Amino acid sequence: EPAHASFYSFNNTEKAKKNDWKNSKNYQLLNGIWKFKWVRKPADRPLNFMKTDYNDNNWEDIKVPSNWEIEGFGIPIYVNHQYEFSDFKAPVSAEMEFIDGKYPKNPGKVPTDYNPTGSYRKEFTLPDNWSDKEVFLHIGAMKSGGFVWLNGQYVGYSQGSKLPAEFNLTPYLKKGRNIIALQIFRWTDGSYLECQDFWRISGIERDVYLYAQPKNRIQDIDIAATLTDNYKNGDLKIVISTKNHTNKNSDITVRYSLLDKDNKEVATDKKTIKIGKNDSVSVVFRQEIEGVNPWSAEYPHLYTLLIKTTDKKGNILEVTGQKIGFRTVEIKQGILLLNGQRITLKGVNTQEHNPETGHVVSEEQIIKDITLWKQNNINAVRLSHYPQQERFYERCDQYGIYVVDEANIESHGMYYGKHSLAKKPNWEHAHVDRMIRLVGRDKNRPSVIIWSMGNEAGNGVNFYAGYNAIKTADQQKRPVQYERSYKEDDGNLFDMDWNTDIIVPQYPSPATFEYMGKNITNKPFIPSEYAHAMGNSTGNFADYWEIIERYPNLQGGFIWDWVDQSIWKTNENGKKFYAYGGDFGNNMPTDNSFLNNGIIFPNRTPQPALHEVKKAYEFINFKYMGYTRNDNLRVLIENLYDFTNLNRFHFSAQIKADGKILQDIPIGDLEVSPHMSQLIRIPLSGIDYKDNTEYFLTLSATLKNDWGLLKKGYELAHEQFLLDQKVNWKKIQVSGSDKKIKTKDSKHIFTVTTENVILQFNKSNWKLISYKHNNTELIKNKQGPTPNFWRAPTDNDLGNGMENKNINWKKATLGYSLKESKLKKTNDSLVITAVYNLPEVNTNFTTTYTIYNSGVIKIANHLGTSNENSDIPRMGMRMQIPKEFSNYTYFGRGNFENYQDRKTAAFVDLYKANVSEMYVPYIRPQENGNRTDIRWAALTDKHNNGLLIIAEKDNPHYLSMNVMPMANEQFDITDGVDYSKDNPNANFSKHTIDIEEEDLTQLNIDMQQRGLGGDDSWYSKPQKEYQIEPDMEHSYGFLLVPISQKSEDELLEIFKTYYNQ
Repeated sequence: EPAHASFYSFNNTEKAKKNDWKNSKNYQLLNGIWKFKWVRKPADRPLNFMKTDYNDNNWEDIKVPSNWEIEGFGIPIYVNHQYEFSDFKAPVSAEMEFIDGKYPKNPGKVPTDYNPTGSYRKEFTLPDNWSDKEVFLHIGAMKSGGFVWLNGQYVGYSQGSKLPAEFNLTPYLKKGRNIIALQIFRWTDGSYLECQDFWRISGIERDVYLYAQPKNRIQDIDIAATLTDNYKNGDLKIVISTKNHTNKNSDITVRYSLLDKDNKEVATDKKTIKIGKNDSVSVVFRQEIEGVNPWSAEYPHLYTLLIKTTDKKGNILEVTGQKIGFRTVEIKQGILLLNGQRITLKGVNTQEHNPETGHVVSEEQIIKDITLWKQNNINAVRLSHYPQQERFYERCDQYGIYVVDEANIESHGMYYGKHSLAKKPNWEHAHVDRMIRLVGRDKNRPSVIIWSMGNEAGNGVNFYAGYNAIKTADQQKRPVQYERSYKEDDGNLFDMDWNTDIIVPQYPSPATFEYMGKNITNKPFIPSEYAHAMGNSTGNFADYWEIIERYPNLQGGFIWDWVDQSIWKTNENGKKFYAYGGDFGNNMPTDNSFLNNGIIFPNRTPQPALHEVKKAYEFINFKYMGYTRNDNLRVLIENLYDFTNLNRFHFSAQIKADGKILQDIPIGDLEVSPHMSQLIRIPLSGIDYKDNTEYFLTLSATLKNDWGLLKKGYELAHEQFLLDQKVNWKKIQVSGSDKKIKTKDSKHIFTVTTENVILQFNKSNWKLISYKHNNTELIKNKQGPTPNFWRAPTDNDLGNGMENKNINWKKATLGYSLKESKLKKTNDSLVITAVYNLPEVNTNFTTTYTIYNSGVIKIANHLGTSNENSDIPRMGMRMQIPKEFSNYTYFGRGNFENYQDRKTAAFVDLYKANVSEMYVPYIRPQENGNRTDIRWAALTDKHNNGLLIIAEKDNPHYLSMNVMPMANEQFDITDGVDYSKDNPNANFSKHTIDIEEEDLTQLNIDMQQRGLGGDDSWYSKPQKEYQIEPDMEHSYGFLLVPISQKSEDELLEIFKTYYNQ
């Protein structure tokens, strides 16, 4: 059957209003258990299984919908660029040939010696009242292509695995018991257009059902609900296609009714048409409707459109109902407009993925995702790289999400040159058919504001044809985009090829955004993919948005991507873990963990990066504008919403210090129109501002009432300002001990004794190996502070080659040697200076210990300049303390993981947690759990004994700290310096089950780490401003203070005493 808009047939108007198709008498759901036979190659498939008397008792059972490989039939394969059945790096079949050792020689050919094939059988009973109707089979999605039989008779074939396949079963039905049989092939020639970056798995992935319509039926509905008269009135055009399946001419009346949210009829009309026998006729309605409520993501106003057909006696044939929204999408003067307003797409790329069920997604998960998007200021999604199920669009219509609807086309394995299928005219129909079927199904969706022709499939005649075909098929003439529309002779962003209405590059840097924004463009600039969020990533994300908000032609972008795509696996020891490429089968094609690029984990648990996304995507800006003479702070509040007045929000402010709220400041209601601002002045009086205390103003915007999925009181924007004019650091006299420092010098150990404290240094390297306070050891296994310039590589680090290009810094960490040392004793302190030689990077590192008679140790570190070419992954020290000191209290940025280029959302405050909570379980273990701008941190046992770490006031960035219940090495690929794939001790494919808590608490006390980066995960380093340059001197310090039974307030006083010494 040809593609058509999604609609459902009912017997009366009331049922059509509810549109609950699963409870309609015209539908029979075939989901559930089917009989199933899986074979490894087509030659082994059963050939007569479609016969009604075939005995399938020995077949397996399988759930429908489901993916075979998830259910244990066959091997899940993950690759990015290549075809899984024709991967030059790991061929699964000797039949597949390559040109230049890379490009499949015969596009369209798939293996015969390995092409898993699944045969299905299902019995159903035809309802008695369907005997005088047309009956259709709907298969929501089957991968890659399949044949259908009914009662032993061949019905048809379909491919294109992410759109419905429908078949008219009427000629093959019989009363009562019927047998449906399917045979699906894992790979077909259509697989050459389905080379997407996701699990390559097979089966029936969406609902399967039967539906019945009258012999004179509605075949398709094409609705254009746009705006006119300065976007105030609705312009409704409905084209209804009908078909007569009888051998007689028919007269039918077609009537439509448009109902508002209160079920009040606002428009109606009817026409009587004549349909010849076995013929089709279309009827057109057009009406202008005054004062409609327009649809947008912020206000997704929907109307109910009812279409009823009756015979010449007035008997109802069928009624269908669907939700529509009035909105106009257009591009004027290079700006994307919705309802005449410039909009910004704060987007993510999204996949169909569930860790339990693979590509089978429930409606509950769809709503969960949309709720998370709304909660985190995400207003747009690009469907990467295929259309989703009908329910997805219904919910985006209902709750308000802008959708870039993408055709199921990616031929990445042929790449973009002369071998590209985009350039081969004999592949035109295969390309265009997928685009037209997409438009045919989704044309009536108000949420669909942009069509995308596909992804990473080259450019050429087939995409020229596709662009024209979409424009012809869509009476709304929505914008069409394609990310690969570069001109062959000069692929310049300012002059993209004519077959894209939007400039949609992939992975532009902030500098590219800035460059495009500073110049006038003839099309909107909205990258289809940016901010590659693989592993611990999404660095410099706020920088993108600082730039985007400056320039009108920069209208957002789509993060790659929303969810990590690992699936559950259980190992031989019964441990369940998130698996990725290479975890199934032997010698199969794989791109390992490259499919884990989400800002949420597979189970929909947010990753720390999601906080930064929500902050950068906020639709309300609070901008610091200085102080007034009357002790007020000026704050400019900018409304970045496109259609929402800020009177929807409750605004409030708080002044906090030392983790305590000192004053709540009411701001009152604000009337700020979209794309406007208002300056407010916040009084700072009424507080007794004290010395040696930092004061912070926090502002918040929360909802006054429910707003769609968001509940009253939910916070959608916030900001924090340090009240620097209220901070006055003064030195506090330290009350030292009268007890003198004693030392003992033996051959290998140097011992220092003060009041209640005994310290021991290893004289060979002047490493602090013991720190006893009141006879309690504060150092674990002699692992006191040592220089550290390395971190376990993140996925982005691996992508830019840090494990090799920057390896000299790990060598420096492992191979430093003592160059010289000296001791100096004063009345109240002992100073030990150790200079270390770092030959691998041709510089020195100096550590100075100042030991006070109170037992406090001040550690100052200095790294000299180096001619090493690579930036420094980390500048700091590491140490271990006993595990019982696992209560972590700190004053810095939190309460989630943050790094120097991903900390905008992390506010400075007092936070408490257990050390175990610091671990972030990235699917491939890597550097994680860091906190920045730490003023002080305490690690204590259940009796509040332990160690207090205080930043030196002169530090350039306070402290960056990472505290874990396991050693750094667990997250690294190797303990050594050989990161080659040939090294048997280098594990590039660790999983979370490889990480185990140890009997220790690991401390990394750093000046800083390099940023995370995130422009991409295969080349780019962190932005220059977030690198630690080797040709500069770097200095920082901290104090170690042993504590016994200290309260939170006492810890604060100790910090204030020592911070400004």
